[in-house]
Amino acid sequence: MYFIYDDHFLKHDNGISHPENPERLKYIKRAADSLEYRGLIEYISPGPAGKKQIEMVHDSSYINRVEELSARGGLSFLDMDTGVSRHTYSCALLAAGGCMDGLDLIFSENSRYKKFFLACRPPGHHAFPAGGSGFCIFNNAALGAKYALEHYGLKRIVIVDLDAHHGNGTQDIFYEDSRVFYISFHQYPHYPGTGAADERGSGKGKGFNLNLPFAPGTGEPDYLAALIEIVIPLLDDYRPELVMVSAGYDSHVSDSMSSLELAEDSYRRIMASLSHISRKYCRERMAIVLEGGYEYRSTADSTVSTVMGCLEDNSFKSASDLEKYFGIDDSGKGRVKNRTLLDRTAKELGLKQ
Repeated sequence: MYFIYDDHFLKHDNGISHPENPERLKYIKRAADSLEYRGLIEYISPGPAGKKQIEMVHDSSYINRVEELSARGGLSFLDMDTGVSRHTYSCALLAAGGCMDGLDLIFSENSRYKKFFLACRPPGHHAFPAGGSGFCIFNNAALGAKYALEHYGLKRIVIVDLDAHHGNGTQDIFYEDSRVFYISFHQYPHYPGTGAADERGSGKGKGFNLNLPFAPGTGEPDYLAALIEIVIPLLDDYRPELVMVSAGYDSHVSDSMSSLELAEDSYRRIMASLSHISRKYCRERMAIVLEGGYEYRSTADSTVSTVMGCLEDNSFKSASDLEKYFGIDDSGKGRVKNRTLLDRTAKELGLKQ
């Protein structure tokens, strides 16, 4: 698996005591080194995206503003949480470029691997066309999706967002676009306040936006139930040509930025499920982009679990196969906290009588 990283990402500075800081990536890099030692990943250093490529998603006036604020030096803020400092613009270009480089790698006919993990800063899923927010500058996953649509002629991409916070920027960008199916697992109510279950897309994108707004205290049983009962059946119908994942690890039980209760191994199970879809419809191609995750050790360990889940050799044919593989029994099903939400959503989508 390709692991895209560069030390330059450490130079983005949000200010003293900010939760989105270089230590996050330092811990991830140390954990990834163990994967490289075992021959499970290959490090790739990315190149920056060009301004015209960033304009696939973002307004030129906004791009110019970030560039100007970075050139000014010091520390400025796009909102109360989102800093711009001397190296922010170059780091943001490198993060977006890393996603595009990863796609070029996995779409190459001579590619060694068909999956990549992009360990980057700043994150992206709260970034809108006209502005950044929630620690995010440019929307890396959205830019990657746009690049794949335009450069490789894809017609169907799914972005699965695992961050504890709803990816309001990504949803906004593709809300009227059926070519990108955006699916978000997140805590609700919570920052940024969007992501209700009835936000399903509009126009040509109607039916291609799915929010799974989970109550505080939600853990792995709900994620697996949602995947088995809703997400995988929907994707079997959609038949995506590329699976993208916004990998946020602030859903971990140890992370103070949410009240969700995933464990490290939860991400392995989730990624094994999504890898099944990539294997079935995408020639195994999968693009994973780092978003949140602010407790350093659990974020690093969950990154390792993500990679391991992608590498599992499994072949599922049905929901019952998934249940058997993960050892889900009646007691596990009984621990689903958001059963009313899942049943209502499945019924509304025609997946359950």
